[in-house]
Amino acid sequence: MHPLFDRATPHPSGYREVDAGLLAAHLPSSLTVLDVREPDELDGILGHIAGIRHAPLATVRDAVGAWPRDTDLVLVCRSGARSSSAATALAALGFSRVMNLQGGMLAWNTARLPVVRTAPHPLPTLSLVQDGLMDGLHRALRPPPHEGPTLPPMTNPSREALTAVLDALQAARPPGVRDIAAFERLLRMCRDQLAVARLESGS
Repeated sequence: MHPLFDRATPHPSGYREVDAGLLAAHLPSSLTVLDVREPDELDGILGHIAGIRHAPLATVRDAVGAWPRDTDLVLVCRSGARSSSAATALAALGFSRVMNLQGGMLAWNTARLPVVRTAPHPLPTLSLVQDGLMDGLHRALRPPPHEGPTLPPMTNPSREALTAVLDALQAARPPGVRDIAAFERLLRMCRDQLAVARLESGS
């Protein structure tokens, strides 16, 4: 039995939460790390953890059906939401040593932990993330006379400041959004880019 389970935080749904740094400190190991994202996400900008096994969320029950119920299992997704659902389902099936990567691959990348990217993805700067967000907002909102939201002036935007802006937009969608689905995709894309963004040259 792997010692990581004893260091992880119990969750009321019967699994345990583990943060990115703690998981990284125990890899590689005998742990089974199961990524429940869709196949195209594994090759996306967030990449994936080396040595994972893969089963999209809809197939997880079938994928693990024959596994021993005491398998030391860490579930991973983009943000921790899908993997949390999978962890809950597996705990209900009798898996007794299930863990969920808290914050998913967003947290893993933000912590600058190693990832596998099978396709080349140029990593943006924080300024490019900010510019992309502003451009996307102007495209997503209805044309004048509607006034679109503006970001506070940031000559050298910080990861924390941009995260706060994205959180605010997620919590209170601005009026005048023409395409809600496109708006949600914009926020998702910017969060992914923010997780991997590099510092400006000379910073």
